[in-house]
Amino acid sequence: MNPKKFKNILEEISQDIDCDKQLIGDVMDFYWSSVRKSILTVAYPRINIESLGVFRLKPKVLQKTILKYKISMAGFKNPDFSKYLRYQNLKDRLEILERAAQQLKVETDRYKQLKTNRYGNISRSMEEEGKDS
Repeated sequence: MNPKKFKNILEEISQDIDCDKQLIGDVMDFYWSSVRKSILTVAYPRINIESLGVFRLKPKVLQKTILKYKISMAGFKNPDFSKYLRYQNLKDRLEILERAAQQLKVETDRYKQLKTNRYGNISRSMEEEGKDS
């Protein structure tokens, strides 16, 4: 499998649909910039990109990162003017991550509730159901 270059993909698509290469390039740039933005800002706990798969937040990594940011924030007790920009950026990132953790918790609770509604409280194993005759 040989990967194709962006320039070759643009030429093939422009020939297939009879459109300008510039227009197709702008559409592709817009799409990938929005994907990049949603991944970087942790807008959703799960992002599905067709033909690539699903990108999911890992709860353990998220909690470790939040803890690391909180420890770093403790170092800025009284940020002076020179450190204020770093403090504000760290604070903004921490708010984004905490909001993502809250979304992830809501989604996990929803999934558990859905599973409970679907299967009930099945906690028995196969051995407890009965013995073979």
